[in-house]
This record gives sequence, C-alpha cells and structure tokens, in this order.
Amino acid sequence: MIFFKTLSNFLKSITIIVFVTFILTLVIDFFFGNFILNKLDSYLSKTNFYERLIRIDHKFYHHTLKENVKYEKAASFDQYHTLCTDNHGFKYKCGFERDKNFEIAFLGDSFVEGVALNYENTFVGIFENYKKTSVANLGVTSYAPNIYLSKVKHLIENNYTFQHLIVFIDISDMYDDNIFYKLNEDFSISERNAKEKNLKRRKFLRYNFPLTNYYMYVIKMNNRLNKQVPPLKSEKPIFYERANIKSMWTYKSENELNGYDGAISKTKSEMLFAMNELYKILKQNDIKLSLAVYPWPQQLENDVVNSKHVKMWRDFCNEKCFKFIDFFPFFFEEVKKSSYLEVYKKYYFWNDVHFNTKGNKIIADRLIKEF
Repeated sequence: MIFFKTLSNFLKSITIIVFVTFILTLVIDFFFGNFILNKLDSYLSKTNFYERLIRIDHKFYHHTLKENVKYEKAASFDQYHTLCTDNHGFKYKCGFERDKNFEIAFLGDSFVEGVALNYENTFVGIFENYKKTSVANLGVTSYAPNIYLSKVKHLIENNYTFQHLIVFIDISDMYDDNIFYKLNEDFSISERNAKEKNLKRRKFLRYNFPLTNYYMYVIKMNNRLNKQVPPLKSEKPIFYERANIKSMWTYKSENELNGYDGAISKTKSEMLFAMNELYKILKQNDIKLSLAVYPWPQQLENDVVNSKHVKMWRDFCNEKCFKFIDFFPFFFEEVKKSSYLEVYKKYYFWNDVHFNTKGNKIIADRLIKEF
C-alpha cells in the first residue's frame, strides 16, 4: 500500500514538472523564440530543415522567400544545392545587394524559381549570365495567376521597376488557383477554405511560438524522410499522386475532376481574369508582357502538342503579349525522334516533373534567341 502511494506521489511530481517545463518553454518561445532562431541562423542554414524558415508568409501576396538567405544544404534529387536570395527575397547569386530597378523580370512557380538547382544552373541564371543585364527572378514554388497579379501589383506600388515581365504559366497553376488561392477585391490573396483548414489558429501558433513550430516541422520532416521514397532506378518514373492530379486537366475531357474543388471552367475564367488585370497594370506602367508555356512529363505521355493549356494562353496573348513562347513543340519533336522515356530521362529529374540542368539549358537557349 505504501509502495503504491509513493509511486502515485512520484508520478504526480513528474507530471507537474513536465507541465511546468512545457509552460516555461512556451513562455520563452513566445517572448524570445524569434530572437533565438535568428541567433541560430548561421547554424540552421547548414541543416536539412532550414526550408521551414526561409519560405515565409506574405501579408499581401500569400508567400515568398526570406531575404538575404544562404541555404547550403537545400535538398536536391541526387545531392544538395545552395539556395540564395538577394536583399529583396528574389532567388539569386549569394551575397548580393541590388536596387529596385530591373530590365527583365521572370515570374512563375517552382520551375522559374529553379528548385533543386543553384541559381547559375537555372534558366533565369543562364539567361542573365549570357545577356549581362539586370534580371529579377520573382518565381516561388506554388505560385499561380492570382499570386502573379497580386505580387506584381505590390512590387510596383512599392517602387520596383521592370521594363519587361516574362510569365511562365505552369500546368499546375490550374490546380493551385482552384484549391488554394482566392483573389480579394484589393488584389491581395487569401486562402480558400481557411476556416476548415484552421488557418487562423495555425498562423497564430506559427507567428507566436516559432521555436515550437520549427521543431514540430523537424519531427514531421524526419518522419517523411524515414518513409519509403520512390526508387531512383525504377524502369518508369513514379510520380506522387498529387503531381498526376495537377497535370490531368489538360488531357481529360471532364469539367469536374477528382482532386479539384469545383469546375475547371470556373477556375479557367478566374485565371484569365487575374492575367487580364495583370496585363492592365503592366500596360499602365509601360511594362511589356510575354508568356511562356512548357509541358510536364505527363503532357508528353498523354497530351498533344496543341494542348488545351497552350490554346488557352495563346488566345490570351493575342494583342496583349510582346511574345508568346511555346516550348511544347520542341519536347514533342524530341519524343518523336526517340521516345517519351528517353526525353524524360534527358530533360527532367527522375520521379519528378521539374526540368533538370539540361532542361533548364534548353529553356535558356530559346529565351536568349527570342530576346
């Protein structure tokens, strides 16, 4: 009896200690979390988990990259790469401070950002190095037309200048605007179904308890890394399910598809509205607009060269764009010469939809000729 009473008292003491420690940790996090993370920045930038700290929310256009970043262990597909940003939060060479005046700006999602590659090996970096002109890479992972409009509006209103904006419209833009981004009346971005996603609570916790948010991210990523990933030497690429969902709208005839919220035609109208408003803003500020389209591997395997994606943006560009650059014909011709699988191996990262170094070089060479 005495033993159980002693054990009970011991467990109560442990529970109280754990609870008090937890509360103290949260108090320290609330008041000093950001200070501690900033002090650890040079160390954290050499870890696999720095991604959580450099992809940040933006109050007007949803999300962006942190400024003055040097992330030396950014994940790639076969090794690490270094991800750097300038003083504006634009992906660039490491350690550069630049003013707000640029001749050419590129805008798009992860393809333009150049995921898994050093800036110098992305098509934006290759283009800049060849042309020796001032270039801004405005692209960030998961951008789409609603954000294209919102970000450009914000930048122009904050005294950034561009002579020419080249927008790379991605296959996945349809999905991202359909599922995630809502354009508000002032052209700011909010997230669809924010209440159901508990976004208000999650953002409160992220902003006010940054240390807790960070180590929870580390635990989550460790669990993900420990799970089985697609083999690098499979006979055919194994894409994540979401990649297949994002790509299928161009070669499926249905207006409503599994994985999407509502009709494809409705999102198409919303995307065209956003791009038309972007065109108006650029015209008012005497900025030229060009558009580029390019295929995912799924398009090369399942779609046609004159894809719905191509038609949609070619029609939009009529009398609006300085140039419309269609990369579909090049890649489809390459498939004709060899095979889908050979072209995929040559120009894309295995088990992924993004262009590798050779794919980026193809894009860059065409841009250099066009401009």
